[in-house]
Amino acid sequence: MQIEKNVSVGSLTTFHIEAKASRLLTLKSENELPALCEAFRAEKGAARRPLILGAGSNVLFTGDYDGLVAVNRLTGVRELEPGPEGEYRFRAASGETMDHLVRMLTLSGHPGLENLILIPGSVGGAAVQNIGAYGLEAAERIESVEVFDLEDGSRRVLSCEECDFRYRDSVFKRPQAASWLVTAVTFSLPAPRAWRPVTGYKGLAAALEGKPLDAAAVMHAVEALRRAKLPDPETVGNAGSFFKNPVIPELQARALLESYPSLVSYPLGGRRTKLAAGWLIEAAGFKGASVGAAAVWDRQALVLVNRGGATGRDVEALCGRIVEGIERKFGVRLTPEVVIL
Repeated sequence: MQIEKNVSVGSLTTFHIEAKASRLLTLKSENELPALCEAFRAEKGAARRPLILGAGSNVLFTGDYDGLVAVNRLTGVRELEPGPEGEYRFRAASGETMDHLVRMLTLSGHPGLENLILIPGSVGGAAVQNIGAYGLEAAERIESVEVFDLEDGSRRVLSCEECDFRYRDSVFKRPQAASWLVTAVTFSLPAPRAWRPVTGYKGLAAALEGKPLDAAAVMHAVEALRRAKLPDPETVGNAGSFFKNPVIPELQARALLESYPSLVSYPLGGRRTKLAAGWLIEAAGFKGASVGAAAVWDRQALVLVNRGGATGRDVEALCGRIVEGIERKFGVRLTPEVVIL
């Protein structure tokens, strides 16, 4: 495992924003984990803590990274013994692309992940972030997550419950997991007789009307919906949804709905309500707004894009302008879903 010096990381993120890492190495095999552990230990006292980079779909570099960046390229998918109710079980290495995994399993007759098609990112990132789309969250299909501790070299397997999954959150974002590297995720998918399509999300049911409700049909419908409103990171730099949908007290949501009857909201348990961040951004007049070459995507206000030549500071400034404007207009504070470095 060789450490490279002063390496560009622009091509390693979906924002395609130019930045350099002072030190970079690539993890290709679990056999290299002890060496990676030593490299992390050698970074103690460095200006910035080491960074694990997967598919780079949830990261914004605002400048050069004066530290070690470890790129996770662990790959491989293996079918395991069925579960007690005939569930399909698959172990996927954390560096696998989530979109590839979803497509492969769905088209091979293993339903359960189809609503997550076209979400950019890795399998490991899917667990860390608890990604979700069109009514399904990754946590609903995750059985366990394997981690390697880069401080002491130990390994452990966390059950779904131990992962403490929440909305776009998990134990892997907490301080106790600062030295953990997710190495693999085991998914438990419903047996064909137990599978039910998840089609309650707005727009998806209409797209499937009159079509056979198999997993492939759901996947293709979600794919079409996403392509219609979201930019392709291969051609337009972006990190997907830049902000989390805010969750606020039910009473506050009622007051907002009285003033803004068209506000898109979703009742949750515990007297809480989730608001559509994209609606808030558009209603506040930010759709199409820009700072330098960074802009709000004109077909989905939740997405910030690099129109070509944007800097990380441009995107960060646009983010700050949106957060301030939403809070001033609605009294709601948006939180970035993207990690800003």
